[in-house]
Amino acid sequence: MAKTSKTGSKKTKGVTSKKTVIARPRKPGKPAARIEPPKSIPRLFGTDGIRAVAGEDALTPGNILRLGRALGRYLCGFTKGNERPTVLLGVDPRPSADFVGTTLCAGLIAECCDVHWPGMMSTPEVAFCTKHGPFAAGIAVTASHNPASDNGIKILAKDGGKLPDVVERELERAMAQDGASSHAQPTKGRFGWLQLSRERHYEEFIAGTFRASFANLAKKPLRVVFDCAFGARSIDLQVVSRLAKSVTMGRTTPQLRTGMPMNTSGENAKNALDIFYLNTASPSNPDTHHMINAGVGSLHPQSCASAVKELQADLGVCFDGDGDRCILVDEKGEIRDGDFMLAILARDLKEAGKLSGNTVVSTSMANFGLESALRDNGIKLVRTEVGDRFVREAMKSGNFVLGGEQSGHIIIADEKHDIGDGLYTALRVIEIMLDSGKRLSELCAGLTKYPQTIRNVRVSHKPELTSLRHVVEARREAEKKLGNNGRIVVRYSGTEPLLRIMVEGRDDTLVKSVADTVESAAKKELG
Repeated sequence: MAKTSKTGSKKTKGVTSKKTVIARPRKPGKPAARIEPPKSIPRLFGTDGIRAVAGEDALTPGNILRLGRALGRYLCGFTKGNERPTVLLGVDPRPSADFVGTTLCAGLIAECCDVHWPGMMSTPEVAFCTKHGPFAAGIAVTASHNPASDNGIKILAKDGGKLPDVVERELERAMAQDGASSHAQPTKGRFGWLQLSRERHYEEFIAGTFRASFANLAKKPLRVVFDCAFGARSIDLQVVSRLAKSVTMGRTTPQLRTGMPMNTSGENAKNALDIFYLNTASPSNPDTHHMINAGVGSLHPQSCASAVKELQADLGVCFDGDGDRCILVDEKGEIRDGDFMLAILARDLKEAGKLSGNTVVSTSMANFGLESALRDNGIKLVRTEVGDRFVREAMKSGNFVLGGEQSGHIIIADEKHDIGDGLYTALRVIEIMLDSGKRLSELCAGLTKYPQTIRNVRVSHKPELTSLRHVVEARREAEKKLGNNGRIVVRYSGTEPLLRIMVEGRDDTLVKSVADTVESAAKKELG
């Protein structure tokens, strides 16, 4: 793909990079009131940080404060003299954002960390700024695609990725051993401080990366619907407006409503996008905060699909609450998930000679149709455990540039932006549409999916799957029936109290029958 302006692999203007190595233990000598540690340290971190109903379980005020203090002490273990670590903290617009965010800030500041809080931010923006800015760590306060009653805490290391498991366990141990009411002393000259301001480094990165491609003198600009799910992507209007010829605000629930389009500045007059920006939350309007992910966004793309057809748009883009994933809708209203995006991006990267190792990384949930389509193009699929952290680790270890999940969490690292970013992913696909002159449905034509069903069984606890006799037997029988024409994956969700059952095969009737049997067995033992 031809571009004249690329900034992804360069140091962002105005941002100085400062590396923090996570290896040394905490410096001794700081007094703290101790409590007896429990016999076993409970796991608080899942595959994507900590997540729970806000105010309960792992997200009680005491636990949040303990985590802030444990992280603060950990980061201070790598500083010298009176130097204080700076932590970037962003939130999505759910009702408990300020409760969780300010409690974390209190813990970090008590341990002599400075906290930079720009307010509403997508997780990809937090990750980008953490990687390229003067921050020892980043925190995204979000429950991603979960309902508004939930919240979560994603802690990001200096490289913009999730903390290593060993560090998460160290923080859990520290939380179990240290009371939230232990003494706090300004050992680095003073306590930390909270800075409330916002820079535009991520915006400049996105605009600089795509402006040349989207100012391509298109005779008819692509009409694109962005469904922000009343989430953190609502803050990106200014980013998107720099790439568009016009932007129209509206919503999709309870029915499609759009206002008058806003013309962008004169220099954008020949840009290749007309954008309909739907389902946005306002930081100053708390009434919209309980609507995050509610019947909209990547989990519920049907409303966006209806808007695409009604507006006769070329494309729909559905984000989740924190904006690290997206689901696409083609011009016919057909929903296109991460498997389709991986197939499109893999072909494009290979044609450009940028698909290192001719390999794509995905998870055990990727449809077999994706593996078949990639193989037909001479591309290998490597599977990992479910979770973007496992995809990213496999990409880094194999020096691969493309990976992702069926959920729409895609990592495209050929320009060194090795972070799951729903906006960046959508813009890369739009770029391919502009370069090729093809509609999204045409680009998706090379992938035929196998019938697949996913069943979710709510659980109150998560015993070892091998200890569930009925589930083990049902799964064994399922594997016999599917044979070489299908597969079954049974696993616990790393972010929700759910057992997930995925069945895939050539015969749709058999797939549903097998899923019914295993789901019934799971409910019998775990329901």
